[in-house]
Order: sequence, then C-alpha cells, then structure tokens
Amino acid sequence: MYDESREVYINIYDKKADKIVINELEELVKQLVAWSIPLNFHIEALKCQSIIMRTKLVRQMRAYGGCGVSQQKEADILMENFVGVIPLERYKEIWGRDYEDYVKKIEAAVMETKGSVLLFNNKPIDARAHLVCGGSTENSENVEGNVVQYLRKVLCNHCQNSPYSLNYKDIPIEEVENKLGVKLTNDEVLKDTTIDNIIDDVLRDEQNRVTKIKIGGKEFKGKEVMDILNINSTRFGWRPQIMRFFTIGKGDGLGLCQYGANNMACEGSSAEEILKYYYTGIEIKKIQNPCINMPLKGKLVVIDPAHGGEDSDDHVGSQGLREKDVNLSIALHLEKELQSLGAEVYLTRREDIVVHLNDRAQMANSIAPHFFISIHQNYFNHPSKSGTEIYYFRGDTVAKELAREIMTALTEEIETLDKGIKPADFFLLREVIVSSIHVEVAYISNFAEEKMLMDDSFRKRAAKSIAKGFVNFYRYI
Repeated sequence: MYDESREVYINIYDKKADKIVINELEELVKQLVAWSIPLNFHIEALKCQSIIMRTKLVRQMRAYGGCGVSQQKEADILMENFVGVIPLERYKEIWGRDYEDYVKKIEAAVMETKGSVLLFNNKPIDARAHLVCGGSTENSENVEGNVVQYLRKVLCNHCQNSPYSLNYKDIPIEEVENKLGVKLTNDEVLKDTTIDNIIDDVLRDEQNRVTKIKIGGKEFKGKEVMDILNINSTRFGWRPQIMRFFTIGKGDGLGLCQYGANNMACEGSSAEEILKYYYTGIEIKKIQNPCINMPLKGKLVVIDPAHGGEDSDDHVGSQGLREKDVNLSIALHLEKELQSLGAEVYLTRREDIVVHLNDRAQMANSIAPHFFISIHQNYFNHPSKSGTEIYYFRGDTVAKELAREIMTALTEEIETLDKGIKPADFFLLREVIVSSIHVEVAYISNFAEEKMLMDDSFRKRAAKSIAKGFVNFYRYI
C-alpha cells in the first residue's frame, strides 16, 4: 500500500556538475507542474498535469522498473530533459502578485493526487500531453509509428476557443531550405516557380517574355500584369521570399489536450474523468512505497522453465543430466527467492509437462508482468565451451539493463565465464509483449559445468544470484 507519511525520493543527474541530486518526488512534481501548464487553469486540470508529470518520473525511476540514466547507473532522470524547470521560489518575480495564489494551487493539486500515477497493464504509461489538439487527439502510430493502446484518437471540442485555435508563422524561404536541407527556389530568375492554385498556365515567347498567365484562376496577358503591378518588363519571374505556415492547435496531438482538460474541468469533470477520456483503458493508482526488506514488492515476474515433457527437445549432458529438469529446479528456487523479496511470481510450468511456446507467450501476455525470464542451459558439440549467456529482444533497453545486472550477479556467484549479453529474435522474446530475457545459465555439454548443475546447492546459488540481479536492477539494496 501507499504510505502517505513516507516520502519517495528520486535521483536526479546533474550532467554539468557530474553529480546526483536527491529530491523528494512530490517536490519535483510541483516544479514540473509550474513549468508545464498555464496556472490560471482549473484545479482539476492541474491535478491531471500533476498525475501526468508524476507518471513520467515514475516511468523513468529504476525503483519502479524504469531504465534510469544510461550515463549514470544510480540516477533516475536527467534534468536536462526538462529545460527551463526552476524551483518554485524563483517564480516570485515572474508571477508577481499571483505568486502566493499559484503556489497554493500547485501544492493543492500535487498533494491531493500524491502518489497517483497512470497505469496500463499495471505499468506506468508514456503520459504524453500537449497544449491544444485543435479538434481531436491522434493515434500513436500516426505520430511515432507504433501502436500504443492507451494513446488512441479521441474527439475534442473542448479546446475550440483557445488562443491556438488558428495561428500562423512566417518563415523566410532561405531558413526553410537550410533547416530542411532542401532547395525550393530556382537560381534562374525567369524560370517559373510553381505555386499551386495561385500561378498557373504560364506561356512565354522565344525571348522569355510572358504572353499569357493565369493568376488566381483569372487569365491575363503579360502586358496587363506589367501595367497593373507596375513592374518594369513583361520578361518577369517570381520567387516567394517567405512561407506562411498555418496551424490548428499546438503540439503533436498525442495524449491529453491541456486546454481541453481545462474546459472539461470548468464544465464539472473530475481529474479522473478527464484522464480516462484522453487515455484509453488506463487505471489511476497509488504507487508502492519502496521497502528495504521487501525490495520487489509490487513487482510481477513470470518465470519460464524451458522445455518439459516426455518428448522434450531439451539437451542431455554426457552424464545423463536433462536440461528440462535443471531449468525447472532453478525456476522453483528462483520463485522462492523472488517471493521472499516481495515479488508476485508465476511459472509457465511446475512439473515435467509439455507447455507449447504459444501457450507460454499467451500466459505471460495475459498476466502482463513487469518481466518475463526464460531459464535454459546451453549446449555445444565441442565440450570445452563453457560460461553464461543472456539474450534480450533487440531494442529492449530495459531488458538489456536487467540482463546486465543478472549477468554480473550470476557470474560472480557461480563463477562461470561471462559470455555476453546479446540481442536475439527468439520466439518468446519476440512474442511476449513485456520486457523479457533468456538466460543460458551454463553449458550442460561441458563436463565440469554439467557436474555443477547436478548439485542442488549450485542451482540454489544460481537462483539466488538471479534474484540479486533483480534487486540490483531496482536499486533497493
């Protein structure tokens, strides 16, 4: 349960000073709310933004399964990702006479939602938000290229009267060319530049004089244009110098529309109602407080003891040891270790039976754990090969980080050779929708490692070290 009396702390990496600053999570949320939404908005809209910013932070925090900061293992977030965020007291000159009222409003919004985050399948969401959607939000695949189930398009007529309903920005052609790396204009002054629906059907004679031209749908002779516009010659060209871009709304359209949220609040909607309107299928829950004695409390893990059954395609060592039996033994030991640390654990099998790969993936996806771990033993035709290998699905940086922690703990404890952490396209890594790793504990084809695997105390040590890798990943020790 969430304990209101206990504060959650977040590790912030200051890249310039190369140091970690520890701050209370809720204090940082206050700063982010002040930075990210107009403060004259309704308190329910500010509550929405408080939950959104808290979710963004919790999603990054290692204590809650986030990947943290790659440059600094102990850090949760890089403050450079929030350019312009300042402590509340520094707003005194900016807000002037509104300072006290705004601070009270922020504190009320944050503290009334303390600990609340947006979850989908029991995990913090990518809580996207923008200022004005302009009539509807957007599906994630149209912006980012991939389908995110909670980032679905919803109609929004709540932001129609916002300051960003219709705007424009003038940008010099040269600036557009430089920034986009393109060439929009011709160097030859008398070479026609196409401007759709404005200038069409240009006819020139052999001296390049305009004889006929259609402008705005009306046909003119070149001489008429010269006289009416008072230009020097019928031998003329044109080139736009500025492009005017018209915009409806402000932002990429993903997630919550802040102006829409404000108007919904003014019309009587609660923060919860607003958030559930803009984010499809989400839940709003209190985060679990970190616990020293139960560091994995609130975490769900599915363990997959690979192979199983009479006709299993597992490997067999030269001394007759079956891989399927070792996998199950380690998995059962690992279950006890993880449970003792507070995790909720599920196994794809608990006995020597066949469970097809599709069924294993389906089970894991229905549970939607924080992690899926498949236990294996390696095999190679040449018995001299030995060591531990761990695989993760390409692009899954969170699984890669967990794999690194497990590899360090495992090889130190059971003293096997670190054979590397590698990307792979194995069926379960690909089909299970949560972060997943595939652990090859040792080589059953190696005589010495097979002998170690036959010892139950060795299997317990392997399980204990894998559990230690989980704890190290969540940074509770």
